[in-house]
Amino acid sequence: MRKLGIALAVLVALLFAGTLYYFMPRATKVLITGTEVKRMDTKDPATGDHRSRDVRFIYAKDQDTQKARVFRNEDNGWYLKWDAGDIAAEASKLAKNEVDETALLTYYGVRIAIFDSYPNVLSLKEVEPDYVYIPWFNMVVLVLLLIVFIWAGVKLRRLFSGAKAKLSKRPEGS
Repeated sequence: MRKLGIALAVLVALLFAGTLYYFMPRATKVLITGTEVKRMDTKDPATGDHRSRDVRFIYAKDQDTQKARVFRNEDNGWYLKWDAGDIAAEASKLAKNEVDETALLTYYGVRIAIFDSYPNVLSLKEVEPDYVYIPWFNMVVLVLLLIVFIWAGVKLRRLFSGAKAKLSKRPEGS
């Protein structure tokens, strides 16, 4: 039974870590190479209705690895992002410059080619090529989550040890 509990705890921890990794904002220094707006058609599996929407894309080259990257640029209420048009305009301006200008692109999500999924841009700002990004928000959130997990672990351990003590004090045969 103990092994099952450990396996379940590991599974929950992996699911939580994967979700946290997907939704936690990250930043990278890039050189913007282009922008595009694509019409995306989707079909609702429940009703069969066809819907279409315009999705802005930002094409970039990672400053360190020189690897090509593609980012989605859509508004998102969860992150209070309502300026996708302004970000697209800034990206288009940086892409058309003759001189390669470094931009700090903050995003969430991962690229999953099978599902045609792209990371979504949260912000874009021009920075110096030697700019060092320090993710203060992520560090604070992770420290707070660590404190909550330690607190919850202590509470659960006390709860289980109390229940175990009550079970061991019961007379035989009851």
